[in-house]
Amino acid sequence: MIQSGYSSSEASAGDLSGLYAGYALILFAVPTFGVAAAIGLLRVWRKEPPTDPLARSHFIFQQRTLMAATASVVAGALLIVINVGVFVLFVMAVWSIVRGALGLKALLEGRPIERPERLFY
Repeated sequence: MIQSGYSSSEASAGDLSGLYAGYALILFAVPTFGVAAAIGLLRVWRKEPPTDPLARSHFIFQQRTLMAATASVVAGALLIVINVGVFVLFVMAVWSIVRGALGLKALLEGRPIERPERLFY
């Protein structure tokens, strides 16, 4: 699937379909109570990033999103004991959805993530 502003010589169709699947797993993380995020994290855990700059930036962005969301879920679960965990889990859910939507929008427009290692877009 070639998007506007995106040339076919930049990344393979397999890279793009994997990136779309990664964003789908990020966006479905909240409705599936983290099951989709766990699957996404297993998918990218020790995999090498693609060589294409566009695919690489999105892959690293997804990897960082899933790792930060997992760490937040663990922290939120532990902090439920002192009544702060629900707030942490809510913020993590909103953050994951917004970050996934912004990343998917950039991928659909054929733009790389400029600084994929950042926690905020």
